[in-house]
Amino acid sequence: MNIYIVGAGVSHQVSYPLGGALFSYIDSYIRDRRASLDRKDYAKEWPKLCRWLKGNRDSLVRAAYITGNIENIFTALDFARKLRDEGHSKVARSIRKSDQAGPIDAEADSKRIDQQTDLHLRYSCILRWAMVRYFQQRHQEDLNISKTQDTGWQVLRRFGEKVKPRDVVITFNYDATLERVLLEQGKWNPSDGYRLGITRLQPGNGSHCPPSQPSTVPILHLHGSFGWYTNFSPSHLNGTYISLSADFLHGLGIEAEDVTWQDNPASSNPTHVDPIVIHPSFFKDYNDWRQYGALPELWKEAAEALRATDHIYIVCYSLPAADSAALTFLVTNCDRKKVEIIERDVATCMRLRQLLGSCRSPVLNLKPTIDFKDWVETAS
Repeated sequence: MNIYIVGAGVSHQVSYPLGGALFSYIDSYIRDRRASLDRKDYAKEWPKLCRWLKGNRDSLVRAAYITGNIENIFTALDFARKLRDEGHSKVARSIRKSDQAGPIDAEADSKRIDQQTDLHLRYSCILRWAMVRYFQQRHQEDLNISKTQDTGWQVLRRFGEKVKPRDVVITFNYDATLERVLLEQGKWNPSDGYRLGITRLQPGNGSHCPPSQPSTVPILHLHGSFGWYTNFSPSHLNGTYISLSADFLHGLGIEAEDVTWQDNPASSNPTHVDPIVIHPSFFKDYNDWRQYGALPELWKEAAEALRATDHIYIVCYSLPAADSAALTFLVTNCDRKKVEIIERDVATCMRLRQLLGSCRSPVLNLKPTIDFKDWVETAS
């Protein structure tokens, strides 16, 4: 069994942005449409957000915007949420202590923090939804593009051919490019391919139903995916943690619907439910059990797979500094003798070798590294 730890460089083969360019892509997408999407009037809200970031009194917020890195922007905004949470906790602690003067002072401080961070939280929400909307749109566009002889999709298909039954794909990406390829090759389907329980699908208006055979290659999205929502079905008919949105399934070419989707508030009003996506930030929050309750199970399964595998390929994943949880996860579960790094950039590859203690890598004495396209063409 092989494990493939996949980063943004794989999806980049079909023109998805790398992390540092994601905000620019989202910005272009929103400005080109200038429409009301989901729950946001982006025509009004997005220019306000960008002006607020650019001219913010907080030099760190301004600097984050200047870098254009969405990870930095989210971090600056998420720090305000952290301050607000601590302000509320201070009030609660003062009340529990029955301090006559303390609660008044603490509550006043908490209100001031709320007032000063309202826009941070508001714009963080808008940015998060814009990011999800961007991935949704790209997913729909991929339905047609992936059927062509596009060179990038041919590269991903070749990668899919390298992945054999019982192998496991672990990814920190939000997109579904590999699902699309492995679905086409009969190795994955949405009914059980995410390892979050069995998703029961009912036929839609068309005839393109998912394959009935079990997935032979699971895909574990450790930071969630844009098509996932918490399963709020009271009966939990399918025993899974997630509901897959109808748009997500249709974008895969599957004319079927998750049986729990109609019971999900997000199916008719996305203001009630956020997608299960841990957005890029140094303050990644895994504590919301209603929103992210599915993810601990994935991390556990991924850890077990890493400890049991024969070979670990880290493919086009730079392990950004903000992914400290991922670093701990890999260091504590990877046998260094089994790790092989597939990365073209010399500096990134050397950094990963140092962090993970990998003794298997295409980089030796700073020689040129192997390109992903070249690697997928090598013998399996």
